[in-house]
Amino acid sequence: MFLIKENRTFDSLFGRFPGANGARYGRLCRKSKWVFLRRPPDQTHDLEHDFLGGIKGIDGGRMDCFNRLWNGGYPGYWGYVSYHRDQIPNYWSYASHFELADNFFSSVYGPTGIEHLWSVAGDADGFVNHEGPGQFGKNGIPRQYCDDTTERVQRFNPNMTLLQKTKAMQDEEAYGTAGLVAHFWVSAWPCITGTSFRTLPDELLSHGVTWRKYQGGNSWVQPLRQIQHDWRRQVIRSRIQSSDRFRVDAVAGKLPAMSWLTPPLYRSDHPPGSICLGEDWTVRMLNTLMKSPDWGSTAVILTWDDFGGFFDHVAPPHPDLNGLGPRVPAIIISPWARVTVNHQQMSFDSVLNLVETLFNLPRLGQQRLPIGGDMAAGNTMLGAFDFTQKPRPRLLLRQRNCNGVH
Repeated sequence: MFLIKENRTFDSLFGRFPGANGARYGRLCRKSKWVFLRRPPDQTHDLEHDFLGGIKGIDGGRMDCFNRLWNGGYPGYWGYVSYHRDQIPNYWSYASHFELADNFFSSVYGPTGIEHLWSVAGDADGFVNHEGPGQFGKNGIPRQYCDDTTERVQRFNPNMTLLQKTKAMQDEEAYGTAGLVAHFWVSAWPCITGTSFRTLPDELLSHGVTWRKYQGGNSWVQPLRQIQHDWRRQVIRSRIQSSDRFRVDAVAGKLPAMSWLTPPLYRSDHPPGSICLGEDWTVRMLNTLMKSPDWGSTAVILTWDDFGGFFDHVAPPHPDLNGLGPRVPAIIISPWARVTVNHQQMSFDSVLNLVETLFNLPRLGQQRLPIGGDMAAGNTMLGAFDFTQKPRPRLLLRQRNCNGVH
């Protein structure tokens, strides 16, 4: 199961975890000055975390310009934070009882929408954003994707020459040139047409492997609604269910072989939402799963979709125009997970590799190849498991008192 929350870097959640490659200080943009990663409140600021924001923060691998990302129009040190164990005790317990990956990257610079496209297809077909005000189409309803031909969003020009691609890659290598990357974008309907863009749900279906996408209420997280040939097929759409249905299926022992699970927006950990309430939602889902008849054959990859504007100190590979984006936390939760901190390079691409390997599926045509220092694209994640060990026991946790936060 691919369980995806939102908007945190590794250093912001697990920078203090013992044995992990974390940081307690962050560097400021093009300066020798470092700042302490302070203890954040439960509800933090919503920071710049779009495609260009990811490029800016990374600053060509210097990982120093997160203080230049805006918060309501104002830059500052808002992203230089690190949660303590007592603030995220249940996330910390999962990481301690199972396996924490400290070299796991988001596959795209950001933001959420294209990261989730990557989670089902291993590519975003050149799209770099989701619709904002002024792009919602004639009816004004946001993020209807393939259902509204008048919506518009930015994407890389599909007719870019090799010289233009080379120049765009160069512009992605520094904070000061990040804005120039937008010169290579065009406005387009946010719907992937044609049938050559195959998805993991397509392959699972064609090979008789059961799957379901349990999707909480969040208009930014609708990747299959952006893929026309999938969205038009009832056999695909019927497998998109609410996140509440996940618990029903788990209790009944009727979970599919492969599932995606995403929360409602207000429980996703997306700032300014409460990290306490988001953690409680995760505990409810995982407690139900661990009590279910399916637990013994389960592997959960719990991760966060993009960096959210928060600091991280590890430079990602730069194999292509899409990223990779900054490091995000990932926890491998399974009776067969190794109890360790996993230092192997991984990403969303690696999760797709794992599913394809387990179910003997063909590799999607648009998936990345392990080039340009991107070892994650070739990682199947099988090394995260030990099927000779005694199965790990269930870890049933208690939800916290979030002190009246709603």
